[in-house]
Amino acid sequence: MSIHRSALLIVGPFVLITGFYFLTFSGAREGRASSNAVRLGAPETYSSAPNIKTPQPKKLFQAECEAQAKLIQEQISIPINVLVRAPYILMGDYDTQTLDALHQKTILPTQYALNVWYFDREPDQPITIIALSSQDRYQQVAFDLDRRKVGSYYGYFQSEEMRIILNLTTGSGTLAHELTHALAEIDFPKMPEWFDEGLASMHEQCEFSEAENQLLGSSNWRVQILLSALDREQLPPLNALVQQTRIGKEREALTYAHARYFCLYLQEKRLLAPFYRKLRTNAESDQTGLQTLQQVLNVTDLSEIDPDFQKWLIGFRTKSDK
Repeated sequence: MSIHRSALLIVGPFVLITGFYFLTFSGAREGRASSNAVRLGAPETYSSAPNIKTPQPKKLFQAECEAQAKLIQEQISIPINVLVRAPYILMGDYDTQTLDALHQKTILPTQYALNVWYFDREPDQPITIIALSSQDRYQQVAFDLDRRKVGSYYGYFQSEEMRIILNLTTGSGTLAHELTHALAEIDFPKMPEWFDEGLASMHEQCEFSEAENQLLGSSNWRVQILLSALDREQLPPLNALVQQTRIGKEREALTYAHARYFCLYLQEKRLLAPFYRKLRTNAESDQTGLQTLQQVLNVTDLSEIDPDFQKWLIGFRTKSDK
């Protein structure tokens, strides 16, 4: 898996994200005082997220998180607040009440659902999440900590540091995307990159199931990329998607969309979680996931699935036209 995983979140999410109202800074001031922290209503990522109660973290682990938070805060050049809820270090130019709402309404429910259906290992190291109120502040903190120029990206996960930095105004789907990367790094560090991005991208737009224990991905703006590729007869076969070892920059948006919707396809067939667990078991012998996919889909070659997958994709055009 790549060290730097980025969410290619472009103009589309702004149309789809609802229920958030954000205030912006009139100007940035140097220093670390928290008096001008942004205040906003508690974010409602999911319409029916469960209320998750977690045990008190061990004192040594909490202290480790607090010490790491202090070190990170000293490297950031804008006013920042900190809230430690081990294993999470929540930071940002939002007030602590908002950071706590993110923890309760986005982070804990997402972790809970992912643990029920996919992940077995609980976080045993600090995970830093830095949420910023504007693209300028996001870019500044990315440069402060990683000397990274983020361009059009709105969030990324730095696996070596177990750190997420994001522009929260794009919606908390960005956070769910990057949090999936972070928790997957703990549970399945050898996950193929195409699947890692597909599973994370699926959680950009999702809701809890009626049983409140599963995140169900739904269609988002990425489908238009796939439909356009289909129209031009430029959609790669599934074999090509799965067998690539690294996602190339030249077709990154298409590959992310392809991987996301293939995960949705597997989800609809109730094969996504079985595929994940079987692939994790087969990681050493099946590094791309091709053989495992053929097993769970009961085919001898993945090309047998292409016609059905493409027909399923075309159905999204019909739905959007209604």
